[in-house]
Amino acid sequence: MPFISRDWRGPGEDWIKCQDGWEIRRMGVMDKGDEEIGVGEGVVKRRRTKTEGDAADKENIIIRLERHRSLPTLQPFCPIIIKCTREVAGFNSLADVLKRLDFRSAVHDIRRFQYVSAILKLLLTPEKLYQLAGASQKLIFRILEEMAGTVFAEHMNEHVLLKLLADLHATLDDRAVWGSHLGSETLMRGHKNARSRIACIAALEKRKSELELREKQDQDDDTMSMEELPEECVREILCRLSDYKDVDNAGRATPTMQFIVKEKRIWRELVQAHFTKNEIQFIITKRPELAERKSWRNLYLALRKHFGLRQQFTELLMLCKNCRVLFWESYGHPCLASSEQCSSPIPITPKTFLTFFSV
Repeated sequence: MPFISRDWRGPGEDWIKCQDGWEIRRMGVMDKGDEEIGVGEGVVKRRRTKTEGDAADKENIIIRLERHRSLPTLQPFCPIIIKCTREVAGFNSLADVLKRLDFRSAVHDIRRFQYVSAILKLLLTPEKLYQLAGASQKLIFRILEEMAGTVFAEHMNEHVLLKLLADLHATLDDRAVWGSHLGSETLMRGHKNARSRIACIAALEKRKSELELREKQDQDDDTMSMEELPEECVREILCRLSDYKDVDNAGRATPTMQFIVKEKRIWRELVQAHFTKNEIQFIITKRPELAERKSWRNLYLALRKHFGLRQQFTELLMLCKNCRVLFWESYGHPCLASSEQCSSPIPITPKTFLTFFSV
């Protein structure tokens, strides 16, 4: 017999359309002006907003819940399903996890920028991008827009963004079926508009930065250049570089840098930062001429060719073993276990993060 009223077994979920796609809305006590969701004794007030594409004169307007700006920021964390069992069955939605972990705001933090860019680099390939749902694809484009505005405004990591955009254009241009793309025409039109917006942001911000730099050079003629810095300061700057290509390019800039790059200290620190003692000993045993020449640069290149570089991130996503929750290391999460029983969380690399979604 069919249910005439609402099914009492239902979880109370309602799918609504928002700016990033479709999301689940859980309703509590509703008022006309504000919506209040009661959780225990505390009540969180929410404001009502119209969804995208709704007319202003509709009587029954579908509403979306948004936190008011005056309310404190929610702690970003997301429970996930690691393994399906008889008791727990389900799947993880990539778009939902990216939203709940607030990846769009993470690109503004220099500590999380490299982690987010590493995940985007893995996703912006023809084998991965076209396997994602439409909501996940649109969210990736929105993250790229946020990244473009942040990169050109702060003048940092521009080469990372340009590499991601090159991968994106190559993926979208090469993947064609009978002269057109495989998938929804509306989705591809949205991707095209997003690419245009990102290109406009890049062009405007680059032009703005060039004008600001020109004005700064005209006003400040007494600024100190890199060549005027003491040799000790230049050496400390070069020791902070983590990529050997940057070290080689810096050595071609000035005679002082060229002299410092030839020193052993910089290459020794690069070797010690990326490789373990066992890996170094393995290469030296295999190629004893490297130890005889005592060239740290050649040793670094040999180690890099054999083992590859170790990915280094300032901040990682962590997985709590007790409550199966992903969270940012600096933010933490409300763990269900007590402080005594709570075990140390597991760091999650970008490749491991994508395995939760069968990507």
